[in-house]
Amino acid sequence: MTHPKLATFEALGEYIDLLLDAICVVNPHGEFIYVSAGGERVFGYVPQEMIGRSMYEFMHPDDHERTRQATAEIMQGVVKFDFENRYIRKNGEVATILWSARYSEKDDLRVAVARDITAQRQVEQERQQLLEKLEKLALFDPLTELPNRSYFYQRATQALEHHSDIAIVYIDLNHFKEINDGYGHAIGDQILHAAAQRISASVRSHDTAARIGGDEFVVLLERIQQHSDAEAIVQKIQRALCQPIQIDALPNVRFDLAASFGIALSKELGGDLQTLLLHADNAMYKAKRNA
Repeated sequence: MTHPKLATFEALGEYIDLLLDAICVVNPHGEFIYVSAGGERVFGYVPQEMIGRSMYEFMHPDDHERTRQATAEIMQGVVKFDFENRYIRKNGEVATILWSARYSEKDDLRVAVARDITAQRQVEQERQQLLEKLEKLALFDPLTELPNRSYFYQRATQALEHHSDIAIVYIDLNHFKEINDGYGHAIGDQILHAAAQRISASVRSHDTAARIGGDEFVVLLERIQQHSDAEAIVQKIQRALCQPIQIDALPNVRFDLAASFGIALSKELGGDLQTLLLHADNAMYKAKRNA
C-alpha cells in the first residue's frame, strides 16, 4: 500500500520532475521510498533503482558515520539546511551532495532535497589550491623551499609582539662562491638546497629557518632565554652542514661546507627586530673574518 504522504508527491510529480534537485523521502530504516526524477541527475541512478534500498548503499563509506549523526539530529526535530556528504554514482564518480532535510513526526518519514554541488566544490578546491600556490610563491624561496625574507619578518614580528624571548641566528656559507665559480650555478643551487634542508632539519619544530638571499640564511629561535641554548642549536646546525654533500651529477665529488654564525637574543638586546638583525649580522661577519 502506498504511504499517504507519497500520494502528494506523486500528484505533483510532473512539476517536481522539472526541478534540477532531487526530492527524496526516506523511511525510519533509512530506505528510499520516493525519489523524484531529479535523482538520476544527482545520483546517477533512475529512481526505480533506488526505491526500497538503503541510502547507505549509495553513500561514500567515509561519510556514513557523519550522516548517521545528522540523521539522529533530524529525527529529534532539527532542520538541516546545509548538510553535505558524498554519494558514489552508478558510473563510479563521487558526487558531493548538499541536503536540506526535516523529519515529519506524524508520518515518521524524513523528507529531503538533494542538490549536486560537485562542480562548485571542485571550483572552490581549485581556487584554494591556486591561492596556496600563490601564497607559497610570495612567502617561500623556490630554490631551497624555505620561507623567504618576507615570511621570516612576519614570524619574527609576531613572536616579539607576543613578548616571546627569541634568538636570531644569521648563517653564511663560507667559500660558497668558489663552488659556483668552479662547478657552475646549477651545482651551486643543488648545494644550497641540500644545505637549506639540513638547516631546517636541525632546528626545533616551532623555529623558523629562512633564506634571505644568496648563500645567507637566518633562523628564528623561539622561547630562548640563554645564549647557551641558542649556541646548542647552532652547534647542531654546524654539525649537519659539516657532513659532506654529494650530488648525483658528480658522484665522485664530495662537497665539504662550513658556515659562519651570528647570534642575537632579545633577552639581552630588547625587542626591536631591526636591532636584533643588525647585531646578529655583525656577529656573523665578525665570525666570518676570523674563519
